[in-house]
Amino acid sequence: MPNIFICRPLIVVLLLCGTVAVAEDWSRFRGPDGAGISADAAIPVTWNESENLKWKTPLPGAGSSSPIVVGDRIFVTSFSGEGQSLERQLVCIDRKDGAIQWTQSVVAEQPEDAYQGYLKEHGYASSTPVSDGNSVFAFFGKSGVIAFDLDGTQLWKVSVGKESSNRRWGSAASLTLYKDTVIVNASEESQSVRALDKATGKEA
Repeated sequence: MPNIFICRPLIVVLLLCGTVAVAEDWSRFRGPDGAGISADAAIPVTWNESENLKWKTPLPGAGSSSPIVVGDRIFVTSFSGEGQSLERQLVCIDRKDGAIQWTQSVVAEQPEDAYQGYLKEHGYASSTPVSDGNSVFAFFGKSGVIAFDLDGTQLWKVSVGKESSNRRWGSAASLTLYKDTVIVNASEESQSVRALDKATGKEA
């Protein structure tokens, strides 16, 4: 993983200085193969405001998803508001300097689970996006799975259910790619696992 980054729930993305060399993309939750292991051997193990901090950038809201890296771009999700005013965002950040390149906001489909109980532990932006290098896919729970190109143009949007479990833990499962499909664990939204064609969103 090129350098190390942290997404804090309280609107800050940190990019830490590591090696100068560019390593592989970190295009999904826990990295390229899901193992959570980086091939970068020069990762700093300490950081603070004056040590190993390259930049930090305020986000539109809180979030507990992991950032992903695709070339010179970092993608991360966040959310703002609650109830009828709830929105989720997919944010594209320049890896070099932390500048926000674009933000796509998605108004939440209603009714949404109330911001209470366990949902307050992780919020409404817990699912890590995934990318195939050409598109980026985000899972926003009851608001569906949405595909964007790398410049932020929406390609498709598909609902995968609007249910809630009896515990109302909220959506948190991260997407993964397999061949030409986007795999979504929609157990909270429809008690199902689905494969969507990554080009069209059609259920495979």
